[in-house]
Amino acid sequence: MRDKIFLAATLIICIILSIVWYQFFYSATRREILNIELETRRLHEVEREISELKARHENLSLFAEEKELELDAARNFLPPTIAQEKFIDELYRAAESHNAKILSIKAGEIISAEKIQEQAIAVNLEADYISLLNFMREVLDGERLTTLENFQVERSEGKILSCELTLKIFAEPIKKLQI
Repeated sequence: MRDKIFLAATLIICIILSIVWYQFFYSATRREILNIELETRRLHEVEREISELKARHENLSLFAEEKELELDAARNFLPPTIAQEKFIDELYRAAESHNAKILSIKAGEIISAEKIQEQAIAVNLEADYISLLNFMREVLDGERLTTLENFQVERSEGKILSCELTLKIFAEPIKKLQI
């Protein structure tokens, strides 16, 4: 009988020790392992986000360089002064290269605003349809900002068209000296 009680007591003690070990050591260690795995996943996610940001940042620096080049081109697109004589010379060159005949050119007043200067240029010319289109394309797609404000066409004789164009040219605003 004594052996049976000893065996039962030993078994109960082993069960109690197993429960205590499971509750206080194994579960705590398992929770700590799970927390470390969770933290590791979170750190891997942060590392991935940093890599993506780094890749975007490198692309953004290239993008910024490209935008700076575009800005320089835009600055060159808007000359510092109206320089209407230069524009009128460009009109005559375009007309000559596209077989158009300029009859008259009249420059309007320079209008100065806070952000831009503008001037209207009225052009009367004669050309056939294709020459007129090529002339307008060259003028509007030229080196400086030019817009077509008014356009009137009449048939002159045969395939020749008589055309009145009003173009606007632009320049940077006049900078005021501050004393």
